[in-house]
Amino acid sequence: MTKQQFLDGKSFSLPYTYSNTTTYKCEDGRSLIQEYRTKEGTVLISDYLMNISKIGNKMVTCFTYILGTKITKKIRYEDMVEVTSA
Repeated sequence: MTKQQFLDGKSFSLPYTYSNTTTYKCEDGRSLIQEYRTKEGTVLISDYLMNISKIGNKMVTCFTYILGTKITKKIRYEDMVEVTSA
């Protein structure tokens, strides 16, 4: 996936996640949204997941707080696999 596709809000999956029915997308360049899909690819529920702190040329840096601890995650564009169904 490219940076522009990410900014355009295209849905993507990550190869190292445990679920093959969970996808993600960027919303307004400020937050990462998690989408729960059917096996056919239709989005059932979408929910806020993390804030986006930096959008670079090679990766996106996201963060959230869990039990008062800041969790930071970096995701490379090359790891994002665009979802083409539904």
